[in-house]
Amino acid sequence: MQTPRVYAPTALLGAAFALSLAACATAPARPEGAAAPRRYGFVVNTRPCGESVTRVEEDGTRRSEVAIVNNGRGPKYTTRARLAPDGTLASFEAQGTETFGGPIDERFALEGGLARWKSTQEQGERKLSRPAFYLPMAGGIDATALLAAALARAGGRIDLLPEGEARLEKESELDLDVGGRRRHVTSFLILGVDLLPQRVWLDDDGSLFGVVDAGFSAVLEGWQDAASALVEAQKPLEAQRASDLARKHSHPPPLQGLAIVNARVFDSAAKAWLPAHTVIVKGDRIEALGPSASLAPPAGAQIIDAQGKALLPGLWDTHAHLSRGEGELAVASGITSLRDVGNDPDWLDEQKRRFDEGAAIGPRLVRGGFVEGRGPNAAGSSVTAETEEEARAAVAFFAKRGYEELKIYNSIKPSLVPVLADEAHQRGMRVSGHVPVGMLAAGAVKASFDEIQHINQAMLNFFADEKTDTATLLRFTLIAENGAALDLNGAPVREFVALLREKKTVVTPTLTAFEDMFLQKPGELSRSILPIARRVPPMFRRQWMGEGLKIPPGKEETWRAGFPSMQKFTRMLWESGVTLTAGTDSLSGLVLPHELELLVEAGLPAADVLQMATLGAAKTLWKQERSGSIAPGKDADLVLVDGDPTTNIGDVRRVITVVKAGVVYDSAAILEAMGVKRW
Repeated sequence: MQTPRVYAPTALLGAAFALSLAACATAPARPEGAAAPRRYGFVVNTRPCGESVTRVEEDGTRRSEVAIVNNGRGPKYTTRARLAPDGTLASFEAQGTETFGGPIDERFALEGGLARWKSTQEQGERKLSRPAFYLPMAGGIDATALLAAALARAGGRIDLLPEGEARLEKESELDLDVGGRRRHVTSFLILGVDLLPQRVWLDDDGSLFGVVDAGFSAVLEGWQDAASALVEAQKPLEAQRASDLARKHSHPPPLQGLAIVNARVFDSAAKAWLPAHTVIVKGDRIEALGPSASLAPPAGAQIIDAQGKALLPGLWDTHAHLSRGEGELAVASGITSLRDVGNDPDWLDEQKRRFDEGAAIGPRLVRGGFVEGRGPNAAGSSVTAETEEEARAAVAFFAKRGYEELKIYNSIKPSLVPVLADEAHQRGMRVSGHVPVGMLAAGAVKASFDEIQHINQAMLNFFADEKTDTATLLRFTLIAENGAALDLNGAPVREFVALLREKKTVVTPTLTAFEDMFLQKPGELSRSILPIARRVPPMFRRQWMGEGLKIPPGKEETWRAGFPSMQKFTRMLWESGVTLTAGTDSLSGLVLPHELELLVEAGLPAADVLQMATLGAAKTLWKQERSGSIAPGKDADLVLVDGDPTTNIGDVRRVITVVKAGVVYDSAAILEAMGVKRW
């Protein structure tokens, strides 16, 4: 599971976590003057991962220290802020390092009505005629408090800097009782800083009590045990919102069925178009497929005239970590099936139930159970294993819940990999994951990995050894340092590829997870979001600005060549007959088209990549009998697209209509409800 950078998109680990890191939420400020430090503890699942400490000095200056470590990396920075009389920021500065080691150096000042800001990512100025709140890129929990203060003083609505507008809405109240201690808290929503409203919990004095999500919590020190109660209180609120969206935007056809006529149907087996075809859907299955000239729609059926546009099988994202709201984004983007390879099990199971029942809009889910060790650089996980007994119990836990895959992560002991793999296979589950520390990719394949997640994990086979701590940033920097020099025709590579073919081991490259890390420069917008940048809210767009790995002086050319080396290795695997799947490890619905573009850039033909994202994914995940192609008897999962993705793969973005399990969805209407403008 990816940990976001300070500036990372909210979907990478869940909206609440990125909210706390990127400073976009609420709580009115305390009066100036010396005050006791206010501390918040960060927890990913059950693993403490850092804290934020804010002190108000004698002159009213607010100083915050933030440090987070999860999954072998994390940001560490200090902020200083002073307030204007209206509660907005009069000045702000932040210094430190972001998640991947790059520098944080951010400054803001408001003087004489002129606001100026500068960071490693952006700079600008604006003359103000009314109050506006500068939203720091590295503000931390304290900035969440200050934003709500300004919102409250402004009557619940305030302009944002650099651009946009935020709104504050009271939501619900809760009386906490934790170990006999009582506390009354209130939830508020902040709108306008992301695709989804962001929820925070405030004390009665207006100070921030906590921000929580299923797998993450940032709660006032001493009250971390209250996080589970807050999560439970949020569930019906979130469920109601999702149900409202589903009722408004789900359109079941009449009992007579649905007919999509005059479509160019993509034959995903032949990688060819069937011109002027009709697809007839009854219930949740495809009933018939044939030329429109000879296949008549049933009387009374709903008819969608495709007018020659492209009709694709529903798309797959094979590497995702769902967060709140991603179900709607995925379906609106044509992703009708998705594999989640690491999440809070209770939350994920509830999402699957709601998606399957139609109580919320979301794709069909294939669930991968995430199991991790408990080492110093381990990722937060609710299921861990350090012994054979714990390993077998972990597999049993997920198998009992109907999970179809086990994902092994960095800090699992190599000696436990065969135990986990054997136990999972006996229970009919696939096995995938990262290559654990102390093991190389070839060893993982021999220990019965069915799939390697991420192209870097495969390439480390040539640059690491059993003593390399690949749970740290070394799993990226070794590729940056050595990737461009890898001899793709050399014996080590040939032998490894032969092993992958022999064992039929799949590789999911997730190129989008590395492009920004290796190539993004300060002030640049991520290419993942660039094609739709003007369609998303400005503050959400701003979260996709950042920079990648901290490159040593004089190493710029070598390190930036690391990403093209990943693409070259990906192409070589494909040309050698190794099965690849298309997964994002990012904000699934909006980013999958770019993952497909990166595969085409790597040299794979667009038609093959489209097949990979449909029938290929279904075969890999043992779903080909029901998914991946448009044929009678298969699931009615269809995507109507304006364009030809076999010549321009980016046309998969131009979704018009989506059918999932026979239910019709207007893509643009759902995206607009999420804050994404129409084309």
